[in-house]
Parts: sequence; C-alpha cells; structure tokens
Amino acid sequence: MTREEVAAPLLLVTRPFQPAWLVSMPKTQAILGVEAQKVAMVYKHHAAVKEKASKVSQDIINKVGDLSRLLAFQPQYKAQLRARPDVSQGELIRVTDWKLLTPENYDRTCFHIEVDVSGTGLEHLVNGAMGKALSVYATNDADKVMKFINHMKLDPDEIVSVEDIAPPSEDGTVVLTTVYKLFTQYLDLFGKPSREFLKKLFPFAEDIMEKVAIAELTLDRKSEDFLDRQARAYTYADYICEYKSLKIPVAKYVEILPTIKQRVYSICSSSDYHPGKCQLLVVREDWQAKGGDTKFGLCSSFLTFLRPGTVCVAHATHSVMQIPEDKTAPIFMAGLGTGLAPFRAFIEQRKHEKNQGHRVGPMTLFFGGRHAHAEYYYRDEFENFEAEGLVKCCNAWSRDQKQKVYVQHKIMEQADDIWANLGREGSRGYFFLCGSKQPEKDVFAALIKIFETKGGLKNDEAHKKMESLQLAGRYVTEVY
Repeated sequence: MTREEVAAPLLLVTRPFQPAWLVSMPKTQAILGVEAQKVAMVYKHHAAVKEKASKVSQDIINKVGDLSRLLAFQPQYKAQLRARPDVSQGELIRVTDWKLLTPENYDRTCFHIEVDVSGTGLEHLVNGAMGKALSVYATNDADKVMKFINHMKLDPDEIVSVEDIAPPSEDGTVVLTTVYKLFTQYLDLFGKPSREFLKKLFPFAEDIMEKVAIAELTLDRKSEDFLDRQARAYTYADYICEYKSLKIPVAKYVEILPTIKQRVYSICSSSDYHPGKCQLLVVREDWQAKGGDTKFGLCSSFLTFLRPGTVCVAHATHSVMQIPEDKTAPIFMAGLGTGLAPFRAFIEQRKHEKNQGHRVGPMTLFFGGRHAHAEYYYRDEFENFEAEGLVKCCNAWSRDQKQKVYVQHKIMEQADDIWANLGREGSRGYFFLCGSKQPEKDVFAALIKIFETKGGLKNDEAHKKMESLQLAGRYVTEVY
C-alpha cells in the first residue's frame, strides 16, 4: 500500500441503501449514472496516484491498519472515496488542455485551461454564455505541507476525523482522512490570518513569554506590528512555526484554521460550441510583499501547474454574465484583461446559433490590455470571427503607442452605434462590462457622455437613462 493510497479522504456509510425498487425508476437511473461517473473519476484518480506513488514501509501500513481494512472490505463497510466531502457540489474533473497565452519571459502569466465535464453533473451547467462560472478548489503545495508537518513533528499518515468541517451527509457515517491530506486539501495553511486566529492560537503556547507575545498582537497598541506582518504576507504556517513552544493537538487544527475556499473563474467557452468541455482564461495572481518577496495566489498558482491528465475539484456557480435571450439583440462588450473570458463565450454561443441557422444580431467587443503582441488572447479566433462578420473588435492597447489608449476611448469612437442601439428610445441593445474594478467609472462616464452628445440628454437625464438600463438588465457589470 502506498502513502497516497492510505491518505485519500474516506466516507464510511454504515446504514443500508434505499430499497432496490427505486433503482428501476428512470429518474433514479439518471441520477445513478451521474453518481457513477463521479465515483469512476475518483477511483481513476486514486488508481493513477497509486501507480505513481513510492512504496511505504510496513510500519506505515500497520499504523493505518484500520483504514486498510476499510478499503480492502469496501462492500462490507460501504466505504466511499470522496475528493472533498465538505464540498457537496464539488466534482473531480480532469484537465484536458493547458496553453500559455503570454510570452514565457513576460511579466504576467496568463493561460488557457480546459477540463472535461462530459458525463458529469457539470456537463450542462458550465456554459459561460448562460450566466455560469466555475468554482475551483485548490490544494496546498505538497512540499510546503510536508515541510510544515515535519517542523511540527506530526505524523503525515495519522488518521483523523474531519467531521467538524465535513459533516456527514447521512446518518451513521464517518468522514476520515490523514494529517497529510488534511493540510493539503482542506486547511488554508498558507492563507492570510486575522487577529481572531491569534486569539485562538496563544492558548497553545507552553512558554509564558510566547503566550504573551502572541496575545499582545491582538491588542490595539500592537496593531502596527500586526499590520507589518500582514504587509510581509505572514501566513498561518508562519505564525505557528515562529513560536517554538506551540503544542497544537492534531484535532485542534480544524478549529483554528479555516478551510480552503473556492475561487470563482469566468468561463470563457460555450458548452454548445464545445460540448463536454469547460474552458477558463486565467492570470496567475502575484504581488510584492513588504521586504521584496514575490507572493502568488493559491488557486491561480494551483491552476498554473496543472497539466492534461491531472484533476481538480470544482462546481458550477452563478454569474451575472448572461447573453440576452433575443438572439438578434445588439451586444456591446467591454473586456478588461481576463475580463475577456465571458465575451469569448458570448461570441462562441452566437457562432453556434448562427451555425444552427438562426439569425444573430451584431456584436462589438472592446478589449483592453497593455501590449497587443503579449495580451491579445485568442487573437486568431477573434480575427476569424471578425472576418466572418460575427463581431467587430475595437482593441485598446495602452502601451503600444506614445499616447495612452484605453477602452473608454474606443467606446467613444463607436458613439453613434452605441446611442442608436443602447440609448435611443426603442433600442434593444445590451452593454456588458467585465474585468478589474478601476476602469468601470471611466466606461460609465463614456456612456454618459455619449448619451449627452449624441442623444442631447442633460446630465441628470443621462444618469437616469443608465439607471433604467441597469434595472432592465441591459447594462451589466462584473468587476473585481
């Protein structure tokens, strides 16, 4: 048996299944089909891990004898393998494509990633054009986790209960994992702590001076010291490892550390255009901490290093980016950086509808970035869509010329079209904005100016017009 095999999260079902006659019902069969796909994905994943993992000693096998027995006699114990039992909607999905979209030596890492959702419960829930996003659950870096475990002199193969953070979905069940998996898959060990964490931490210090030092960081008079640590990107692990006298029972970690939360990504594909697939446009988040160290976002880094054949836990999430039901309605789209994602899905959806023989309305894309050579994501695709007459691309590259050109400037260049299809009485157009929050006010101001100059509206009338568009769902923003 391997370390990875015994470390898999486990859900033990101890009560009988429902009566067999339910299985014959069509709805039950459909549900069981999806559940079977989920189980198959989990078992494929664990089989792959088992094949690659190194052999462990007999001592480890003896330490996890109970878990070995449960795995060996799964029918008798009704044991089930689950990726994240605390995420009821989560499914294990496999990566099928990964492409770097920015140059290798560029100061920003942006990439395309695709996962296979065919046969899963996500298959018909991840159309980026239909108001859907994807919530992804990252895992912590394995090497950093093992370094922490060794520093704290913990046993990575010790079996622990995670019922406090993953309550059993049925009566008579127990949820188990290992210390290694607890810190890899569940607990946000390298996240950003708050003072509330320090209040929970100091009682575990055996040295009175360290106990006082930790407790003082929660006081207002020590706020400057705490904020300095925040600026240096101190993590939960940093605090725990700093104070040598901390003795934290394994079972208590789930009480003082939060779980790894979902990270929501806009879906950049239409599942009608790419059946069985879900695609994301992702930028690796990074920042400079005080002291000069470069820090990276947990989930974007996790996705950065996934490759075809690897898996992740995810589920569908609602998004306000939903293409109009009226296939002929004019659509204006302002995408800022990776805010381009839902609009690629919009265009693909219209392309699919056109291929089906439907008449589709005009689309105008305002895309903003710094340099065309490095940040024109999916350039070939958009140029082909534009050549087909499906979309008009109005790109703003702020650093490619002496004067700065932003999305709001390109919007002003289309003032006549925007007024005719968005502002004028009886118009049927829609305007969508997605991306970083900062330019939102500039885009809003540009639309106000168009309504004033092209529609002859007074400033207060132009603002009321924008309010009415928002209420009607014809001016929609998703900024972060």
